[in-house]
Amino acid sequence: MTRHLICLLLCCFAYQVAAQDALQLQEEPPEERDETALPAVEAPTETNDSLAALDSVRESIALVDETIASLREQIKTATEVEAQALSEQILKLVEKRESLQNDFDLIATGIDPTEYDGYSADSFTIRDEIDLLLQPIIQELKDLTEKPREIEQLRNELTRWEQKLETTEAALANLALVPATEAPEDLSSAIADTRTTWESRRQQAETRVQAITYQLEQAERTQPSLLDTAKDSLRSFYRSRGRNFLFSALAFVATLIGLRFVYRQIHKHFPWSKRRARPFYLRLIDVGFSLFSVIGAVVAAVFALYATGDWVLMGITLILLFGVLLGAKNAIPKFYEQGRLLLNLGEIREGERVIFRGIPWEVERLSFYTTLRNPELRGGMVRLPVNQLSGLISRPFTKDSEQWFPCGEGDWIDLADEGKGRVIVQTPEYVQLIKLGGSKVTIPTEEFLSKSPENLSHGFRISSTFGVDYRHQAESTEAIPEKMWAHITRELTTLVGDHDNLVSLKVEFASAGASS
Repeated sequence: MTRHLICLLLCCFAYQVAAQDALQLQEEPPEERDETALPAVEAPTETNDSLAALDSVRESIALVDETIASLREQIKTATEVEAQALSEQILKLVEKRESLQNDFDLIATGIDPTEYDGYSADSFTIRDEIDLLLQPIIQELKDLTEKPREIEQLRNELTRWEQKLETTEAALANLALVPATEAPEDLSSAIADTRTTWESRRQQAETRVQAITYQLEQAERTQPSLLDTAKDSLRSFYRSRGRNFLFSALAFVATLIGLRFVYRQIHKHFPWSKRRARPFYLRLIDVGFSLFSVIGAVVAAVFALYATGDWVLMGITLILLFGVLLGAKNAIPKFYEQGRLLLNLGEIREGERVIFRGIPWEVERLSFYTTLRNPELRGGMVRLPVNQLSGLISRPFTKDSEQWFPCGEGDWIDLADEGKGRVIVQTPEYVQLIKLGGSKVTIPTEEFLSKSPENLSHGFRISSTFGVDYRHQAESTEAIPEKMWAHITRELTTLVGDHDNLVSLKVEFASAGASS
């Protein structure tokens, strides 16, 4: 049943083509109609009848045979030039007869005759394929610049005919200097013929200059302004190309987001999502699916352009993709290094410690956008693209013994050039201190770490050395240190209000002076 339906559709198509060709030949004017034109074949009344279709194709074949026979009879009495033209017409009719015969066999048997002879491999040339791809784009550019090119062509042609007019005027001026009346009759006649020829050329040049000037004025008058041209181009682009481009962009974005959403849902409901350390196979799946989502989005965008039939945008898209592939060829080593990082096989590993811009970070998640975290900083989380990780090296660390920052907010520190101060804000960008007296100092975080700050909030020591008069020399090693220790302990306890804050206090004899 399916084969009969296909045959019926093919026979209807073949008959419709034959009928359109005949109708086109009938509509040609009598003086321009080709002698080999076939009379129109009347369409069968029942298009669903395969016999009627076969009869129609057979009549077309018979008409072609009659026309070929008639042309061959005309060749016998024609001149050489006419015979060559008639031979070319016969070759075209022979090709048409073969096509009609193939249609007849296809309708009658339901099998394409080429299946018996085998498929002929057409010659494939890259240049021809590129020409076919670029032809719609070039035609679009030609249509866009049609009016300016027409005006420029008229200007060039006007310049050429003006030069011809100047040449003819110079020639006639030189002929006017020739004394034709004193020359013999034959020479005078030749000179007169030459003058007549150049006068005819001058008249032709004047006529062409006037005609082209008029055409150029009309073209310039009807040429729209640049603003109008831009508006019309944008309006035309929005109605055709813009809509197709919008569909293609939506297909790209929807496919990319949809695939990523589906993968997140799958990833969320599987047990591996609860693991902190992701295994190698899961990283490989992540990288592979990311590439698949991008490729799928590009294919969806190209298919949208193919479905709309916009070969111009599709050609531009394919050219851009080809350029991207050529550019990616030189970036293969870079992609290889980034792939090793994403698979946790490079110099930076997930869960290790890395120094980025002078600040220690923990590599919390290694992906296309890597997450670095420092728990001691306000806003201590940074997302970096994978290409910015090149050149960095991470290492394992011990969580209990290694510090992420030398101080915390509220700690008192001592800097060599700034003195003592209390930390009120510390972020990945800056550290802000409030000094004794209330002034605030803001220091870039990387510079702050380079100054090796001393943290005073978790224990510190103050040393002070002073001398004793010579008359107390005998008491300087025992009695005076004991009295000073008792006095300083009492005063410090009174000052801080808690004896426990004083960890250790020592008063010791340091040394004797040179004169003692």
